[in-house]
Amino acid sequence: MPSHSTFRYKHKKRSKVWEEYKPIFLNGKVQFAECLYCRSRMSCKDSNGTSHLWRHQKICPGKEDVMRRRLKDSYFPCVLVNDNEPVTPGDPVNRIISETLDDINSVIPSRFKSKVWKEFSPIYVEGKLQAADCLHCHKRLSANKYGGRSHLSRHLQTCQARSQKGVFYPSSLPSLKSRGQDELSPSLTNGKVHTADYNSKLLRPGISGDNSLVARPIQVAPAHQPMPTADFPSLKKQRTSFVSAIADIGTRKVDQGTAYQELARMIALHGYPLSMVEHEEMRRFVKNLNPLVNTVSHNDMVEHCCALFQKEKANLKDKLALSSRRVSLSASIWTADGAEPAVNYLCLTAHFIDKDWKVQRMIIKFGMFQSSPTNVERLIRCKEACVPESESGAYNVIWDAIRDWNLDQKLLSLTSVGEVRDDASTSMLKGILVDKKYLPIRGKLYDIACVDDFLNNIVSEVQQYIMHLVGHMVTEFFGAHTSSSSNQQELVEVISQMSLKCPQEDAKWWHKILFRLEVLLHFKKSFPSEDVASPEDIRVAESICKILRTFYRAIEVISSPSSPTANMYFNEIWKVRTVLQEEASNEHGEISTVVREMQEMFNRYWEDLYLWLCIPVILDPRFKISFIEFRLKRAFGLKSESYLSDIRGTLQELFHEYCSSVDQPNGVATESEAFDADFNDSLDDWDQHLNEQASSQKSTELDNYLEDGLVPRKDDFDILNWWMCHTTKYPRLAAIAQDILAMPASAVQSEAAFTSRGPVIPKYHSMLSIKTIEALVCTRDWMR
Repeated sequence: MPSHSTFRYKHKKRSKVWEEYKPIFLNGKVQFAECLYCRSRMSCKDSNGTSHLWRHQKICPGKEDVMRRRLKDSYFPCVLVNDNEPVTPGDPVNRIISETLDDINSVIPSRFKSKVWKEFSPIYVEGKLQAADCLHCHKRLSANKYGGRSHLSRHLQTCQARSQKGVFYPSSLPSLKSRGQDELSPSLTNGKVHTADYNSKLLRPGISGDNSLVARPIQVAPAHQPMPTADFPSLKKQRTSFVSAIADIGTRKVDQGTAYQELARMIALHGYPLSMVEHEEMRRFVKNLNPLVNTVSHNDMVEHCCALFQKEKANLKDKLALSSRRVSLSASIWTADGAEPAVNYLCLTAHFIDKDWKVQRMIIKFGMFQSSPTNVERLIRCKEACVPESESGAYNVIWDAIRDWNLDQKLLSLTSVGEVRDDASTSMLKGILVDKKYLPIRGKLYDIACVDDFLNNIVSEVQQYIMHLVGHMVTEFFGAHTSSSSNQQELVEVISQMSLKCPQEDAKWWHKILFRLEVLLHFKKSFPSEDVASPEDIRVAESICKILRTFYRAIEVISSPSSPTANMYFNEIWKVRTVLQEEASNEHGEISTVVREMQEMFNRYWEDLYLWLCIPVILDPRFKISFIEFRLKRAFGLKSESYLSDIRGTLQELFHEYCSSVDQPNGVATESEAFDADFNDSLDDWDQHLNEQASSQKSTELDNYLEDGLVPRKDDFDILNWWMCHTTKYPRLAAIAQDILAMPASAVQSEAAFTSRGPVIPKYHSMLSIKTIEALVCTRDWMR
């Protein structure tokens, strides 16, 4: 009768079902199949097929229990081992291993006749060939018995390490020793088992607790790989992932340059000090990860950060160069975190709408605006000259950025805080740009005051009066309601119900007053019976809170990190004007006096603001110029005509300038150059007629837009998407809208707009050179 193992190997390619059955032979032919799990015997003649055997395996009751103990690797036979007694010299340990290794030789045919194995080392997993390691580059490729060897030959043709060496290694045919060590290492040496290592694995107590010999399979697996389970699909995935992981680890090389670049990204993004790389804890951490990695110094990290900055800057410059649209700039003053900084920095940010009609905002320059002449330490440490107040660096920083980023002919506006806007060099820069005809409509939209800056100035001018009106009330209320734990609990409950954000410790004074007044008024509504303040004081608190709340919301919208479009500014500023106008007629005399003083300051700022505030609203298809006419006529009466005339004239001038820059009619002049001079003179009137006709046709686009009906107002209206969809209908107006709507009204984001110090850099970064600080600040902004 043929043996079971011989039959399985002989018929393995015909059907895998015989891995689950024992064939029963009669007269030299298979007549029955016995299930290895439940011992059920089924008819199995050649004409019956094996489908009924597959169906039985799906419902076999004994399969799950037996599978836990079954030998997973069919190349290793079952061995009888004493369950409870330790392995002794009398036990057939040596015979077990010799039979195991002989069985490997008997069942694994020789498949290494190909010459490709002279340059590959075979890798076995659980006795089966799974992969092949290239002896040159150590790359691991799949190499099971069904995959063929052509992909190994192709790899040798492209292996760079093989071509560089120019030599061929001797034959590396798999030996019995290497195969056995791959399976049993470190416990298998020279074909023998170290019994001390395998005692715990060979001893398996029986269920009944007796000491009789029972059949137990020896399961051989690498020490770092989990033992096989009954879940065959997951086992296969484990083998594949194991081979892939080993291949990655074996072929991967440490790229210290990339690692240092990622470290530079982390430092720039999170504002960590550069000196962290020299901390002893950091060095130990890196050495524990990989002892081969060289430690990096502070100076090396500075170079990596600057290199990363230059790389990112080159990419952004290419992106900006591809855009044909104009760019608006905003300039803000930054300081170093700490008491009385000796250096002020100027941060220049570019705002534009890209070809996909998305608002883009990025810092393009960070330079020194002003430094104290007494800052000798910085002069010695960074070798940087001081910039006294009389020679502030606004002009130098802005002009360097314009030339560096090639923005001289692409500028539209500059929104700046008071220190920069009032600087004499800033006005000189505007004159240079206008003389060179770099700015549209002679720079009428260039010089823009930072809105949150002038709103803060208005409130600061009346700080003394506001504190006189509500200061004592706020102090008494919080003093009374923080004296006991029960009162504190009530106060905390009220604050938790409010939607306002709690101001930071360095918030502006009026933001703190607004928050306290909101708490006081909300507490009065929640506990009406509480004697919070007198009715007159409550009315004063409500008026002051209403004014400050309007200022707060206007700054919050205008300086939002989401970069709002310019058509939103007018409505927020108009809300401030409306509230001031309402409170100017307040019955409380002191409040009306304070508000009228605020109105005077607002009106002075309005003269500088109204032009660039109204143009973007006209480009909003929901409002257009009819909305501006409605607002200004109701607010200023007859005086509104001068405002409207200036607005219409600026819009017409801007439109015609964009028309001439986009498609100036040069065709006629080019043709006329081919004629003689005398004949040219006779066509001058014809050229003038063509220019007037083209200008009239272009003006029709603006007239059609203004005369078309208004778009219905909806909460989800997207003005940028609307203009992108109507570019074909209004091509020149769309180009204007793409530039105008990107103009910022604030030079800082809301987080810094409500702080008393404005934007700051970490104190430990202020000790660095200005080039390193610029690299860190700009890279952080670009990666956000």
